Amino acid sequence: MFRFLLVLCLFASSGPISSFAVEKPDLLFIAVDDLNDWVGHLGGHPQARTPNIDRLVARGVTFTNAHCVAPACNPSRAGLMSGIRPWKSGIYTNGDPAHPVLKDTLTINRHFLANGYSVFGAGKIYHGFHSEGREDTWTQWKGLFGTQGTHVSNLNGLNKSHFDWGVLPAKTEEMGDYKSTDWAIDKLMHPSEGPMFVALGYVKPHLPWHVPQEYFDRFPLDEIELPTTTQGDLSDIPPAGRKMANPDGDHAAVVKSNQWQKAVQGYLATISFLDDQVGRLLKALDSSPRGKQTIVVWWTDHGWHLGEKEHWRKFALWEEATRTSFAIAVPGMTTARSRCDAAVDYLSVYPTLCELTGLPIPKHVQGPSLVPLLKDVDAPWTSVAVCTHGLGNHAARDARYRYIRYANGEEELYDHQSDPLEFTNLAKNEEYNSIKLRLAGNFPKIEDEVKPTSGDKKQDKGNLRKKKK
Repeated sequence: MFRFLLVLCLFASSGPISSFAVEKPDLLFIAVDDLNDWVGHLGGHPQARTPNIDRLVARGVTFTNAHCVAPACNPSRAGLMSGIRPWKSGIYTNGDPAHPVLKDTLTINRHFLANGYSVFGAGKIYHGFHSEGREDTWTQWKGLFGTQGTHVSNLNGLNKSHFDWGVLPAKTEEMGDYKSTDWAIDKLMHPSEGPMFVALGYVKPHLPWHVPQEYFDRFPLDEIELPTTTQGDLSDIPPAGRKMANPDGDHAAVVKSNQWQKAVQGYLATISFLDDQVGRLLKALDSSPRGKQTIVVWWTDHGWHLGEKEHWRKFALWEEATRTSFAIAVPGMTTARSRCDAAVDYLSVYPTLCELTGLPIPKHVQGPSLVPLLKDVDAPWTSVAVCTHGLGNHAARDARYRYIRYANGEEELYDHQSDPLEFTNLAKNEEYNSIKLRLAGNFPKIEDEVKPTSGDKKQDKGNLRKKKK
């Protein structure tokens, strides 16, 4: 009864609220793989067509300066779902197993399950860690839905495994994300008796960018616009950053084979396919028995490069790799079409969901709750977004600056007020020393950084700076 009253008081404090059909609000928790800011509401690419995604985030607060805790699927998802940063968990990259840490951690789904929620999951929520069959983890876990139809490979001729794009000779209804949407629709239309937490993880637009012809037709190849780049963008980047960019790898191959426009077309087409599934999901939510009392959380696990800084994929600490599409809509609290420009990262998701539903915040969860910003997008906010990629490599992003410090002490600094595309590295300019020092204060001390769970010492290369005496 106490939790019921707590939830009612929380919502009533910021406006009228509809009567809940259950003691606690339902949650629709939507995770998306490899989607950067190429969505209408963030304007990352002028040709992106995402009307349904934009309609979803318009229900509540869009965080325009949101960032992952790590620019890779595994550590990003592990950090968000556990509330633990990479330098505390040892989960820095996709090669660091999450299981050694998360198997005994009170993750979001476990916490809600232990507090009376029916917790359903399907698609990609974690990366390689699901604890299938554990009664203390999910009420029901469906996992990934496979894509039926003809399987193809190397459509772009690059022979780079799943780094591929082209038309998939299959029906839309045969796609895995279409089937996982069907699963989620069924859960929304037939809710459990008590409160439920429905986690739906979309796989697309993860590589390969293989979707049916209709989605490629929406983006004629001769009209494709490439991302904005500048000649010699890596000239002021330190060696550690250039190594992450790897310009002689994916980028060189794409340019040499004249695949850049085709890649952009493939990414836009795959995002459009995703958007259609979101439209189907929203239609079901709106007509579901408890749709008007459901909190909706939308998040993408990290950003993605398509040639910016001669880099492809995620796996870097620049804006394109860390910035995400993130929004929360809370009935009776958030105002539709609100935009919050505060710098936030995904360590705040766990405590926010706890506060919104009246659940206690576990002691191991350290991020600040976003509830003050959900109530007032202009509320005071002193935290910055912090992202980690590999042992000792960190980036801090506030409302204006991005500061990157690598394990060997090399640095980058960008002023987003005058240089939103991060073309000019200001780190060597002494007038910015105080800014670097302030942002560096959000990084861990050397002795705080645990080794990778993989035990792979190659990730730090012996470059961690010695502790200053």
